Amino acid sequence: MSISIVVCTRNRPEKLRRCLHSLLRADLEGVLEIIVLDQSDQPLERRGFDEPNLDRLRYVWRKGRGLARARNQALRMAQGHIICFTDDDCIVTPGWPRSLRQAFQSHPEVDGVFGRVLPYAGPSEDLEHHTFATPFGVITYVTKPGPLFCGGLIDKTERASYNRPIITIEHLGSGNNMAFRRAVFEQHGLFFEQLGAGRSLKSGEDTEFHYRLLCARCTLMYDPDVVLYHDNWLTPQQNGDLQDGYTSGMLATFVLFGLRGDQLARDYLRYRWGSVKQEIAVSTGAKSARKPMSFYAARGMAFLKGIVGGIWLALVVRTPPHLATHPKSDGCP
Repeated sequence: MSISIVVCTRNRPEKLRRCLHSLLRADLEGVLEIIVLDQSDQPLERRGFDEPNLDRLRYVWRKGRGLARARNQALRMAQGHIICFTDDDCIVTPGWPRSLRQAFQSHPEVDGVFGRVLPYAGPSEDLEHHTFATPFGVITYVTKPGPLFCGGLIDKTERASYNRPIITIEHLGSGNNMAFRRAVFEQHGLFFEQLGAGRSLKSGEDTEFHYRLLCARCTLMYDPDVVLYHDNWLTPQQNGDLQDGYTSGMLATFVLFGLRGDQLARDYLRYRWGSVKQEIAVSTGAKSARKPMSFYAARGMAFLKGIVGGIWLALVVRTPPHLATHPKSDGCP
């Protein structure tokens, strides 16, 4: 069972170097290649890059923008039976590749594996952990003095598998710690390139893909032994901008599935509309509770982009392309 690891990046060379440092020094038994798809303005300066296992590193510099596009380009290059993804702002633990391989070997019925994502911080840093419960699960984030926020986390302690629609970000996680059998992309298609970072719909390419697989009754598993760390600390303004981007992509994703008749997607959209009504009530209520009008304008634009984007995906784009068949593929029934 060979493994390809994919890291997509744009204009974050120092974070990429640290990510690669952790990957190249991990237990790479069974890892065929580490593919870096770099959309930066300039290629990575690799002089003095002294790491073990450099023969497994495939660095590709491509012009263009879009995380989903970069992932699809890397997928077309990948040769492994298992294709693993992490982000350039993540630091993997030494056993991360080994744990992913063991998860697939121990659970042949599983088509995708997700893992635990913890905040990256120094041992003496004062961290405060938060959970936000919704009708669909729990979202985790961490703050530290500054104030600074770190999201994109998941810290469940129990292994769990799903083969029906759920709100994946609350039960499995997102795109920074995920892996799939190659056959999944051959049978169910690649990522929607109209979604995700670098496009007007600034997120959702991973959530849409995960939800698509669950609608097709593929089995996705969360394994707490597959651990890495996320180093993306944001100011309140940066975090607000990021949340607006998440709103656009998530709404577009569930408008797409809602228009296809999916009941859970429609329930999620009703829940989000309820949150909009609450924000409208606050904005017209007591002055002390109101946020700046710029906040409400940005939120409104994010919702509009998400709704229009989802309709556009459903009516115009419809389906992404499939990955060419690999002669030794295995996986999704």
